[in-house]
Amino acid sequence: MDEPKPISIEQDMNRLSWYHTIDLGQGLCTPGMYDHRPYLDAYGLPKDLKNRAVLDIGAASGFFSFELERRGADVTATELPTWMSHDFGPLYKPDMTPDEAQEYLHDPFLFARNVLNSKVKRKIINIYDISPETVGVFDLVFCGSVLLHLTDPIKALWRIQSVTKEVAIIATVIYPLKTDEPLALFLGQQRGDVWWFPNRPAFEAMLKAAGFQGWEWFSEFRADLRNGQPGPYHALIRAWNTPERPGLLDNTDHPAFDRVNPTEVTLSEIQRLKNHVNDYEKMRYIRFIKRYDQYRQKLRAWLQRKKQK
Repeated sequence: MDEPKPISIEQDMNRLSWYHTIDLGQGLCTPGMYDHRPYLDAYGLPKDLKNRAVLDIGAASGFFSFELERRGADVTATELPTWMSHDFGPLYKPDMTPDEAQEYLHDPFLFARNVLNSKVKRKIINIYDISPETVGVFDLVFCGSVLLHLTDPIKALWRIQSVTKEVAIIATVIYPLKTDEPLALFLGQQRGDVWWFPNRPAFEAMLKAAGFQGWEWFSEFRADLRNGQPGPYHALIRAWNTPERPGLLDNTDHPAFDRVNPTEVTLSEIQRLKNHVNDYEKMRYIRFIKRYDQYRQKLRAWLQRKKQK
């Protein structure tokens, strides 16, 4: 009987479900649901992070962890211990077995780190447990698209502030209601996995409540899916814990153009934000198709072995 052929990096990559699109080199790019590369200049990352300690909270597949490392940072990436450690409510219905969920949560990051020969450290911890005692203190803390999944984003911001030495860069979905009142759209009654979309005054009030000494709005943009489908409306804010605005923020590429003109955002965007919850249904569908394809491949291999006997 012929020896089984070695599995290629590409085959291993395609067996996994990816949240992020990551360039692995060797002509390989992970098939992520989101491709953040076209939006990278909207995230306000300093260009030179050499000798800087950086924390990436909720790293998922690891796109931002590896990008921060590429800029010279000593990066620690956090992730939850289990899929069900998310702030899921009683309405949430898992679409994966526990083993599939663990693979989705952890394996893409570990695979990419290995292929990239990365030195990014990994800390398995809930955002509510982050503190100087558990993870240390960092020059820069990055938190992208995490707050919307939390029942208590205020407590999470307290924890972020406590481990930020200079700067925290925080991106989240924004409720584009134009009012001076700090308000947030609640969506937890729909699926139990997406909770709060604050408007701009509410996001600023949350940062003030967390103890940050200052902040600035850096960008607002619609983060479309990799397939071009319109995605949720994001805003990015950079907050600091120093008396003066840190010079670290001056070393940044600003967005080359307005992704979305804030003056043109209307209440129609609110419905788009509500539709953002449906993005997670699309992700479930992608995972289903991938599992179905894996089953077909296993069945084909089994039939071939039977023919050879």
